[in-house]
Amino acid sequence: MRRLNIALILSALALLPAWGQDISITAVVQKSGLQWEEAIAALLLARVLDLDATFIIRTRKEAATPVFVLGPAFVIAKASKKDIKEILSARGKGHGWGLIAHRLGVHPGVFNRSRIALDKLSDDDLVASVWLSVLSQTFPFSQDTLVRLQQQGLSWGDIVTVLQIAAGANTSPEQVLAHWRKERDWAKVREHFGVSPFWLPSHAKTNDLNPPNDKGKGPRGKGRGKASP
Repeated sequence: MRRLNIALILSALALLPAWGQDISITAVVQKSGLQWEEAIAALLLARVLDLDATFIIRTRKEAATPVFVLGPAFVIAKASKKDIKEILSARGKGHGWGLIAHRLGVHPGVFNRSRIALDKLSDDDLVASVWLSVLSQTFPFSQDTLVRLQQQGLSWGDIVTVLQIAAGANTSPEQVLAHWRKERDWAKVREHFGVSPFWLPSHAKTNDLNPPNDKGKGPRGKGRGKASP
């Protein structure tokens, strides 16, 4: 996959405020019927794009498409000021996210600083640009760290799991992944590190879409994740 330098539309929006314990992930999971990692992804995307999380979840159900795949659709809608239904209609005709964005006049800089024409980029490229930005703003790890996890063949749901456990346990994603390779069971990995699946960081990162590489240092968070009410 082509490596992109992220310069998402998010630069024009407020970044994630301190949050986590004030939002019940449990309630979102119960009401939406989604797996916890996808419910969390919907909440994170909503926060970053300043959208209603229920709108994202409802759109996901109507489109019958995972939130991770739909990420570019919401960014395109925000950048082009078009109705999400128009974007999903174009998608239903077999068009890729890049072509849709290009035809709607979305500037390439919304998705990549290299200004590569959006119709030249694959769906995977645009999906990666969205989630690398969203997740690196949420968890205390650099985009380079996320790219390394992605290059190991992890799904975006697995990447959310690794980051959430690592941040909650104040350890590195590499250590969490190493333990998972032994257990092959996320429930056992969570039990080992003592992190609830419903915990999220309560801190906000600085206004930086390309945070510096941690160069092997552990995350800045403190303490273990506890279940939200």
